[in-house]
Amino acid sequence: MEGATPDAPRRTRAALAEIPARLDRLRVTPLRTLTNTREVSPSLPSGYLSPAPSPDEQLIQQRGRKRVPANWSPDIDLKRNSTFHSSIRTPPKNASSRHSPPKLGVTLRSTPRKRLLLGDVERVPLTPEKIDFSDISTPQKFKITSPVKASPPIKRCRLEKSFDVEYKGPIDTALKGLSPTQLINMIKKITYKHPEIEDDIRKDMPVPDLSPLEERLNYLKSNIFKSLPTSRLTSKTDSPAYSRVATHLAAFKKCLVDQGKVLVESQHWESVLEYVFLAWSYVRATPVWDNQPHNAHRKQCFKALTNFCMTALKKGDFTKDFLIDVQDKLESMEADSEDIKSNIKHVQGMLQDNIV
Repeated sequence: MEGATPDAPRRTRAALAEIPARLDRLRVTPLRTLTNTREVSPSLPSGYLSPAPSPDEQLIQQRGRKRVPANWSPDIDLKRNSTFHSSIRTPPKNASSRHSPPKLGVTLRSTPRKRLLLGDVERVPLTPEKIDFSDISTPQKFKITSPVKASPPIKRCRLEKSFDVEYKGPIDTALKGLSPTQLINMIKKITYKHPEIEDDIRKDMPVPDLSPLEERLNYLKSNIFKSLPTSRLTSKTDSPAYSRVATHLAAFKKCLVDQGKVLVESQHWESVLEYVFLAWSYVRATPVWDNQPHNAHRKQCFKALTNFCMTALKKGDFTKDFLIDVQDKLESMEADSEDIKSNIKHVQGMLQDNIV
């Protein structure tokens, strides 16, 4: 080359000699373990390669998984833990609030996205002394309410006035809509205003009709037999069969006792004795179970009918022929229950003393 001069090789050598010096400026020294500081080249600005962690980030790192440093020392680790526990303390627990609801914790960490966006803002470390726990200690602010509002209660219409309108239809049709209590009160009111009508009512008063009572007993007895197993290979009087009809037996006993009490309260003593003989035949038709405790409903029905019969015999006024007929029927019932013997003796005593 024509333009080459003797000074060109010298300049090339000088440039090559400056390369190690410039590379030394870009070199970053390793992290010092004792002072926990970093040495960077004076030519690079501070925080260009790795900025210093903020107090919040140091708190997050200390709360995370513990990492043992490369050159671990028990004295340094003990000193570090004591410094951390002395700087951050949990608020003291109050002994009186032992049964108070659990308080919500305070989250001191922030997301990485917020830390990047707020890098230029001056960060103030959060300490327990600067946190207000007053809002957290009130459980009323954290009550969970249902988004669906409860429907208001339905208001019932209340009749302000009772309309007393005279009924103009047939009297028998009107009486069908009244309850037994209403009929009793109406008749008592009429007899109070017109005492002479009471004698006519007593003369024309019929005996109680027992056919509805018998229909009810027959219906409940049929439910008992419908519940029994239908297979010929299984027993109809064992414990499994009883478990299937126990509910129907209890309903039958309740109906029998309630109907008898109504007749006793009405003091129609002849009708009471007729009901006893009628209901006794239905109780006799119920199954007799292999296990004796299962026959408790049957025995209780016989016991109730015996008590109804004794009450009617003591308080009723019967003729001699009627008592003889009662004695014959009671003797035929003796095989079903021994309790009926007391009734037989009472009837025999009435006949011998010539009470009738």
